[in-house]
Amino acid sequence: MPGLLAFMERWKPGSTQGFKPATADQIAALAKPHGGLNALPHVYREFLETMGASTGSLRLTFGTTSISALLEDRENLQRERPDARRYLRFTMGEEDEFNTTGRRDTDDIFELFRPTPDGRDAAIIRIHEEDLARGKGEIERPFPTFSDWLRTIIVSRVVFGTEPKEQTEYYDLESKPEAPAKAYEFLTRLGFSLTELGASPAVIPLEHAEYCAIALIDAATASIPSTSVQLRARDKAQQRILEEVISDHEEELSDG
Repeated sequence: MPGLLAFMERWKPGSTQGFKPATADQIAALAKPHGGLNALPHVYREFLETMGASTGSLRLTFGTTSISALLEDRENLQRERPDARRYLRFTMGEEDEFNTTGRRDTDDIFELFRPTPDGRDAAIIRIHEEDLARGKGEIERPFPTFSDWLRTIIVSRVVFGTEPKEQTEYYDLESKPEAPAKAYEFLTRLGFSLTELGASPAVIPLEHAEYCAIALIDAATASIPSTSVQLRARDKAQQRILEEVISDHEEELSDG
């Protein structure tokens, strides 16, 4: 979390000022049905201790990550819940009058039984909690882990989502398994390096200090079957230089 806060303040000063941590009692109450504090993925506990009560002006989801909202909803004893020892909901979809399905947005949920090898994180899924409890509905896996979910959203909101949004360049690369590693090798040769946000084989944020640029490598998923790279520099002239270099080598990075 200290690295995440440093990254945000460097790219968007003041963006972390509205963050409010959850209290120890709130975190304990949230963890209790799931087996206690040790059942919470460590990275999620750090998240709660940093911005569990409020993420300020930063919107992470179409709904909320607020621990008070999650605890309040837990008081609804009529709601069907999945096995608490296996699943932990960390976002709650909001009700949207423009949602054509007539339902609130989906929830993001930890699969506690699928921790990462280091035990600090866990796999996540996206589905309505009640559908998961009933064994119906379609499970989505837009991100492998909570860390990948968080680092992708932070880069998207703090860097790529700033005006003018059309300045962010998108490259659709090949679908082969080695594509993320190939893109990573290429970008590091250009002078990009890892950021405080860390990385995984699926989501790799990179920063170019000289050009004040960010690149995000996203590996292929079930819904998006090719690796992609997004690029954004603070200065348009610096970005054009990088775009020209990437364009010159795009063929070697793509299926063509």
